[in-house]
Parts: sequence; structure tokens; C-alpha cells
Amino acid sequence: MVKQEKTLAQRARKYWEQRDLSALEKLRREPGANVPEVLYFVGLGLNALNKKREAIECWRKAKDLDPQNESVIRSLAYEMLEPAPVHAAELLCQLVALRRANADDLTCLGEIRIKQDRLGEARRWLDQAVRLEPGNSLALLALASLYAQVRDDSLALDFLQKAADTEDVDLTDLASDPEFEFLWHHPKFEKIVANGAR
Repeated sequence: MVKQEKTLAQRARKYWEQRDLSALEKLRREPGANVPEVLYFVGLGLNALNKKREAIECWRKAKDLDPQNESVIRSLAYEMLEPAPVHAAELLCQLVALRRANADDLTCLGEIRIKQDRLGEARRWLDQAVRLEPGNSLALLALASLYAQVRDDSLALDFLQKAADTEDVDLTDLASDPEFEFLWHHPKFEKIVANGAR
């Protein structure tokens, strides 16, 4: 039985890597496919097919079978970011507790806390993200957003500049973003935003 599960998991990974979504969908109906590794990839396939409900059900089933499966936890967390940020934060905190959180996970957690107006906690998560990955443009941009909320123009501009320096993000939309309105006429802000198209 273990060999069959391993073979099914390998097939699921292969189908996902090849983006053979119909094969993934069929695979979930095979005997022995009800294992976390297979359910994870089937969930990815279903999500790619915009079958979000079924994807979430696959990932929840996988998490029930293996509560510490970081890929499953991460997939659920990212799927829950918009519709259920509190639940997403709980899942991301599970990754932190398992010592499996990466810089993007910590950035998401920081962004959730910004939206909840828990700025001290947000800063701690975002600082951790930058320590893990100093050039993470999304973490740097989130820190700029955090400092914009408290109207610290110096730190907001410093983090915007660092985000721009990564050349990973297009900052031109910030020119009309109300979050940064207090900086709209600041020469450094205008320069960052003008050069921010990458």
C-alpha cells in the first residue's frame, strides 16, 4: 500500500509539473489517492481550474490526514487571504510554530496585521521577513505601507526606495494611491515612483 501511495504521489507531482490538470482531476478518483501528497497536487490542479471549493476541500482533507504538511497549510492560507484573513493568519502562524514560514509567509502575516491595525505586530513580522530575505520587495513595500499609515515619511520613503532598488515591483501606481497621498508632492517620492516602472 505504501508503494502505491508513493507512486500516486509521484504521478500527481508529475501531472502538476506538466500542468496536466485533467489527469490530476482523474487521479483523485483512483483507489489510494486519498493521501496528503496526492491531495495537495490535486488541490493545486483544481484551484488552477478555478474549482476553488473543491481545491479547499482537498487541502482540508490533506491537512486532516497530515496536520503539519507545510505545503497544504501554505496553500490553504494563501487561498484564505482575501475571504478569511483571520483564518489565513491562523494558518500562517501554524507555519511559524512549525518553523516552516518563509519570507513571503511572514510578509502576508504582516499585511494582514496592517489591515487589522495591529501595526506593532505587523512590523515584527515584516522585520522577520526582511531578515530572512533582505531583498524581498513585497516585504519592503509592506513596510513602506506600514510607515505610511503612521505618517513617517522618512521610513516610508526609505522602504519604498529599497523596494524600488530590487527592480521586482512596479511602483508607478503609488503615484495615485491614497495610502501615500501625504507623500505625493515629496520630491523623493515623485522620483521613486517615476523610476518605479520596471
